[in-house]
Amino acid sequence: MIVKDEELVLERALHCAQKFADELIVVDTGSRDKTKQIAERAGAKVFDFEWCDDFSRARNFAFSKATKPYMMWLDADDYITNENIEKIKQLKLQTVCADVYFMKYATAFDARNKPTFCFMRERIVKNSPAFYFQDPIHEAITPSGKIVHTDIVIEHRKIKATAPQRNLKIFEKLIAQNYDFSPRMQFYYANELYYNDKLEKAIEAYDDFLLRREGFVENKIQACLNRGKCYYTLGQTTRALESLFASFAYGAPHSEVLCELSLYLIENARYCEALYWLKLAVQTPDVNSGGFVLPDCYDFIPYYNAAICYHKLGDNRSAVRYASKACKIKPTSSDARRNFNFFKSLL
Repeated sequence: MIVKDEELVLERALHCAQKFADELIVVDTGSRDKTKQIAERAGAKVFDFEWCDDFSRARNFAFSKATKPYMMWLDADDYITNENIEKIKQLKLQTVCADVYFMKYATAFDARNKPTFCFMRERIVKNSPAFYFQDPIHEAITPSGKIVHTDIVIEHRKIKATAPQRNLKIFEKLIAQNYDFSPRMQFYYANELYYNDKLEKAIEAYDDFLLRREGFVENKIQACLNRGKCYYTLGQTTRALESLFASFAYGAPHSEVLCELSLYLIENARYCEALYWLKLAVQTPDVNSGGFVLPDCYDFIPYYNAAICYHKLGDNRSAVRYASKACKIKPTSSDARRNFNFFKSLL
């Protein structure tokens, strides 16, 4: 782990890790609170690292201190349920081992604690010089050798918000230094512009990324989706639709794109067209391709919005049927329940 001022969450993360890890390594990058004392109390080996706006250098320093055959990274605000801890324990008992193990990273949740945003990350790697973090920000390890995708879930449970422009400032510092962005860094730079409402610049950055021949296909699809959102927010609906459709050039339609596409159509009273894409969205499998996944786009959102479309088209019987499906997916959703009751009252 690399940490800084994480006294609110570090004990929780280390308590999880203690149940399966043979060695705990905490690299502190300049804490002024009780972070280091908490780590030492948990039995971790604690090291200092002078922060230099380079996450890869800090993580690789942490890796350099590992003495066991495999290394697993966590963030201080990560949490692992008992069920997933048991799965990790079982993984350690396997006699046929891989070089890299991927796990699902869930970073946002609904009222029932079901993930609403997740993606696969390389989580455990062999302790080998072949595996190291690259890029100063939004760092990642290039997987190689035998790769296994597990069903283990790591939950990212923030208590305090990250400074909103922290990452963007690091990117801007790198630009001032004429740093040569990898395709992955270009994609995440565009994302940071988008998250900070710098929409025109975000569109330019997404264009630059999409023009590169290199780059992860899932990131290309996500870039088309995010660029479409930028265009739509700027009132350029036609360009927004063009950007969404452009994602089809990189792979099969993703439900996240189809739901966004249907949203624009609904707002423009094109209900029959919206229904076409919504029905396709629920038929699209969620494959572990490594891209960003919004699970609600594969069932709840298509059912919820299809009910609205049918109501607008005067078919309240179908509206009730689809609203009922939405309620079954999310029984605690007051909006879904209200729609169901309203559509039913019209029969």
